[in-house]
Amino acid sequence: MSKDKKKSPTKKAQATPAKVKFVVKKSPLSNVKIKVKMPDFSKMKSWNWKPVAKIVGLVLIVVGSFALIDLGVQYLNNDYSVAIVNGTRISKSEWNKLLQQAYGQAGATQLIENEIINLEAKKADLKASDEEIQAQVDQIITSLGGQSEYEAALEANNLTDTELKKEIKLDILTTKLLTPTITYTDDDLKSFFNQYSAQMFPAETSALESGAKLDFDTYKAQTTTYYVQQQVSNTKATWLSGKKAEYKIQDNSTSKPTYGLFSTTANIFKNLTAK
Repeated sequence: MSKDKKKSPTKKAQATPAKVKFVVKKSPLSNVKIKVKMPDFSKMKSWNWKPVAKIVGLVLIVVGSFALIDLGVQYLNNDYSVAIVNGTRISKSEWNKLLQQAYGQAGATQLIENEIINLEAKKADLKASDEEIQAQVDQIITSLGGQSEYEAALEANNLTDTELKKEIKLDILTTKLLTPTITYTDDDLKSFFNQYSAQMFPAETSALESGAKLDFDTYKAQTTTYYVQQQVSNTKATWLSGKKAEYKIQDNSTSKPTYGLFSTTANIFKNLTAK
């Protein structure tokens, strides 16, 4: 072999790196101290709060004023509106006009008759006491089955308790005015009892045995009350018709109002002297 022939280098064995272990020593949390620095509120005392307070006060006043104005407008709009459809208001004047066209004359007639009843009762010194009115209300409540049913019936008929009591008062006064004009006999009462006893006394009738009948004498007093009420209802229209002829009535629902010289003063004087 030639001397100048280069020798191939021998490969050195690679050294395996040694594994190094790192040990982290955890310090216990009890040794960790956290320092919280509280803000120095003493510096805030030196701040000028007056401008901020003025701005906040002005904002509250402006917002409050707008809120009150908005509520006031809502109240006025609702007070003068009978309904609102998609933001469009239906005024009470339109509603009243429709009511007048549909029920104007009948409503005016009813009010006129109510006033005549009150005036006639005043002439005769007749009154309906609160106890008498409440007694009839209690009867209605019992017949309907309780207070909740009574309130539901009022709502269904678009009535309030006060309005119903006014109607009951008029009925009591009418009964007191017309009862002296009604004449009847025991035979009239017995005939009425035999015909309507089941309607007048439903609970007592349903409790009877088959074929049994209620005793007239036992229910005579109540039957008399029901009979008189029916007769009052039957004669009321005729009686009111006669009374209307005695009064000077100006019905503006059927004719245009009339005017007279010093007519208002004369009416005031008349009412004062009547008392």
